[in-house]
Amino acid sequence: MVGTVLGERYELLEKTGEGGMAVVYKARDRVLGRIVAVKILKEEFSKDISFVNKFRTEAQAAAKLSHPNIVNIYDVGQDKDIYYIVLEFVEGCTLKEIIDREAPLDIKKAVDITIMVCDGIHHAHERGIIHKDIKPHNILVTSNGLVKVADFGIAQAVSKKTITFGGNVLGSVQYISPEQAKGEPVSRKTDIYSLGCVLYEMLTGKVPFDAESPITVALRHIHDEPSFPEKMTQIIPMELQEIVLKAMAKIPAYRFSTAEEMRNALISFYQGRKTNYVLSNDYDDTIIIPPISNEGIEYGSMKKRRMRPQAVILIIAAVIGLLSGIFYVLGDGLFGQEVEVPNIVGMDSKDAKEKLDELGLKMVVLSEDVNSDLEPGKVVSQNPPSGMKVKKGREIEVVLSKGTAVAKVPILVGVSLADAKIKLANANLKLGKVEEEYDTKYSEGIIISQSPKSGTRIEEGSKVDVLVSKGQPPERVKMPNLVGLNFNDAKKKLEDIGLLLNNVVEEESDQYFTDQVIGQDTEPGVMVEKGSSITLTVSKGPGPSAQTKALEINLPLDQDYYRVVIEVNDAKGKREVYNQLHQAGETIFIGVSYFGIGKADVYLNGKHYRAYDLN
Repeated sequence: MVGTVLGERYELLEKTGEGGMAVVYKARDRVLGRIVAVKILKEEFSKDISFVNKFRTEAQAAAKLSHPNIVNIYDVGQDKDIYYIVLEFVEGCTLKEIIDREAPLDIKKAVDITIMVCDGIHHAHERGIIHKDIKPHNILVTSNGLVKVADFGIAQAVSKKTITFGGNVLGSVQYISPEQAKGEPVSRKTDIYSLGCVLYEMLTGKVPFDAESPITVALRHIHDEPSFPEKMTQIIPMELQEIVLKAMAKIPAYRFSTAEEMRNALISFYQGRKTNYVLSNDYDDTIIIPPISNEGIEYGSMKKRRMRPQAVILIIAAVIGLLSGIFYVLGDGLFGQEVEVPNIVGMDSKDAKEKLDELGLKMVVLSEDVNSDLEPGKVVSQNPPSGMKVKKGREIEVVLSKGTAVAKVPILVGVSLADAKIKLANANLKLGKVEEEYDTKYSEGIIISQSPKSGTRIEEGSKVDVLVSKGQPPERVKMPNLVGLNFNDAKKKLEDIGLLLNNVVEEESDQYFTDQVIGQDTEPGVMVEKGSSITLTVSKGPGPSAQTKALEINLPLDQDYYRVVIEVNDAKGKREVYNQLHQAGETIFIGVSYFGIGKADVYLNGKHYRAYDLN
């Protein structure tokens, strides 16, 4: 396929990806001279009418969308038996690649990505389109951090006539919603559940439910409640955990009502505003355990009892055994038999005892030596020393190694760095690496987490790393699109949302007039902290020259007359260029002047009828 030209316009350069039903190519648009992505329906599906209809449905649904956080659709077409869609080419990588490389992601990065996905899918939901396959593989991240939702491969417009594709359950099993897994109707809350799974994976590095069989995974989505790994519960703030679990509620009614509501919850988390979400669970019965009482337990004084004959016999047997032992130990000594004390230093205490027992000697542990170079339990010293002659039954005194001194890590979370240093010094430990991070729970200078965690026993003198709060995170805002605006208007727009103009670069341009913004160092839609500095590139002129394009408009027959209004949006901005009344059925030709690249929108009786590209 590489080298093929589709529709006498799109030259396929290289294959960049492949999905279940389509192959994606990087291509060159020969008309506009730009790089695009072309998605082509696989050959084995192109003859199947149901798949062709699904493919066309994708194009029609996605073409309605225009948002910074959604991959734009430029064109849709058919070249003989090849069905294709032309999309915006996005330089970057998939979120799945980022997760595989970095997971668990930094909390701020994970939340930023989720906010931008929320913005994109909310835009689609408001226009009646549900994605149904939200997963990291379908989320693209540019090198500048802009997030775009891609591959509306199973998206469809929600209308009175429901479109089905052979009754198949749609969606990738690792991120599938319970209602999708059960084959039930879906809604915008289906995408919210899948996005909750994606956020869970970004924060933990693992999918919420996994198993060897895809069917088992789907059943777990239906029946099991998600939970965070124990080691992550101390790292991920509880407020953020609650947002994830609310998005992943089994019953759609318990999830966020809209993607916008989920986005606002994440922004509230950023700003440290407390929001408690009641996470309902109607699947388990509550088990009430009755309190344990002392009733039925009798405590009475021990009564003196007459000793039974059997007890007397046992006592006599014990005394005989004791006397036999004494004779065994001291018998040889009574006759003066001597043995040579072996060298047991460095031996394990168990092996040393066995060796002494073989010679009729007894091992007595006097103490344990701390900070010994020997492993715990080994003999550090002995008395009498090796080589000395002693009588059998002699006690050999030994000192055992306790190993290196061990300290218990104190609780540092919730205390200041200065207090932590004192607590570590008291425990014979040292302060290790100190890192800082914004936090909504702890105030500035207070420790958020520690490693090793409190209660861990480690060698004295070891270091304990801590993460210290930088206080409440600064508010974050979405970077607006300033290209095409007058410089003063762009500057005011930045100031209105709390961003600073850092630098202005002037360049000559034949596409934009003098003082119009032609570039910005931060892409539109990227989340940035308030107070951030932005660099703008401003045109020095001369700007584009006027061009004219003739528009052919065929008026429908639905009404008797139509008021035809044409609006042009180009390098000079948006303006009305035509407003006349015409009879139905007329074919009118109107010459439109424009500057640079733009678009002409035609309205009939106040309703949008058609758009023309001006280039």
